Amino acid sequence: MWKRFAAHIDEASWRYGRQRQPGEPREETWRCLGDFECGPWVYIIERPADLEVRPHNHNEDELVYILEGGLSFDGNWYGPGSVLSFPRGVTYGFTVGPEGVKWLMVRTGPSDGESPDDWADHAGRTFEEYRQDRAQRTAPARAG
Repeated sequence: MWKRFAAHIDEASWRYGRQRQPGEPREETWRCLGDFECGPWVYIIERPADLEVRPHNHNEDELVYILEGGLSFDGNWYGPGSVLSFPRGVTYGFTVGPEGVKWLMVRTGPSDGESPDDWADHAGRTFEEYRQDRAQRTAPARAG
């Protein structure tokens, strides 16, 4: 069961990325709101222009609300105000539009491999640094 929760989107912690300055292009950023252990699991995500996200799936249901920019999915364009639902286990991919995209996403639980450290504030950490940290955390221990 989710914890009772109220917060402003600007209070989200930085999983990776940084605040974009006026006129700067979008970068890959993820921010988190909620409670990692009990939920809700709320994410504010920005993706750069023209990024192609390969088909993939998740172990949790996902609801996306587009705030800015847009993306092409299943042959259709979705811009601000659009809501997309991705049930767990269903494979999907999309292409970000020329302005990039910013969305609010709610999941029914943390994603595979996600840890409480992902929800700590890591402002300024790059996506590549995040991937390296996560790979080290999830790598099997070597025997010996």
